[in-house]
Amino acid sequence: MNWSHRHNLLAGLGLILLVNAIALAGVAWNRSEPADSRLQLSERELGNSYEYWRKENSAIALRLDYRWPGGRANDYSESGSNQLNASKMRELGFNVPTEFNEDSMRRYRRQLDRDGLLVLEFNGPLYQQQLQRAQERLTKSRAELAALPTNKDLQETYQDARADLQREQTSASRLFIIDAGADRASLRATYPDRQRYAIVRGKISAWAWQHNDSWQLGGSAQLPVADSINLPQRWHQLFDSLPARKGDAEFPHSGGDKLFNAELVFGQRLEPWVVQFQAGQP
Repeated sequence: MNWSHRHNLLAGLGLILLVNAIALAGVAWNRSEPADSRLQLSERELGNSYEYWRKENSAIALRLDYRWPGGRANDYSESGSNQLNASKMRELGFNVPTEFNEDSMRRYRRQLDRDGLLVLEFNGPLYQQQLQRAQERLTKSRAELAALPTNKDLQETYQDARADLQREQTSASRLFIIDAGADRASLRATYPDRQRYAIVRGKISAWAWQHNDSWQLGGSAQLPVADSINLPQRWHQLFDSLPARKGDAEFPHSGGDKLFNAELVFGQRLEPWVVQFQAGQP
């Protein structure tokens, strides 16, 4: 091996070591005290992302399940996921048109995604509102069915309302995106309870469409840190032995989830990790 090759090899090894050192330093800084927030979650907010990989991969990755205000427990439509209004998009740095037409909306949609901060609320007023709406839907549906007990459509609506309330009470995520912004200090001042509100980094996208001759525009957000949260090895055996939620014959797909409680901490870089993990109650 000549001098040049030896130096290239050493330089490559040095670069690898440097990159690893920077990554480890970033993890250490993120996990240094004080943490930005701590949330006491359960399987309702932390789904198992990659269970089908377990045969080839011993890792266990959890997925942070969050919702937008107003959507039903199983609402994955655009109306349930695109919730940043025009005013909020302007605050986040997007150029929001003042005249609504094809050209202005095309330019609005073509704007590049932007980084922003999202506020997550856990088991707070928004979740209570969701429970109340589900209960109101059931009450209204029950009254309508009582007036026309043989109506098939009303019977289906009533059963759907019962299932919605059951999901809200037992399995739907209680974690909601409540706000967005660009300044971390301002958001924390508005939401000071670090046991209820977590601030996370997100990727903001613009959307717009025309419906019934009226333009609708706003934004949606993705949380990259929510896609995969590693469960430390020391809890793998416990995870595999966890009890599962029992199904209810009256409510299809109501069982099967592993039951657990976990403390999720968001650190200096607003990146989450699991610090406590235990079996939940059936």
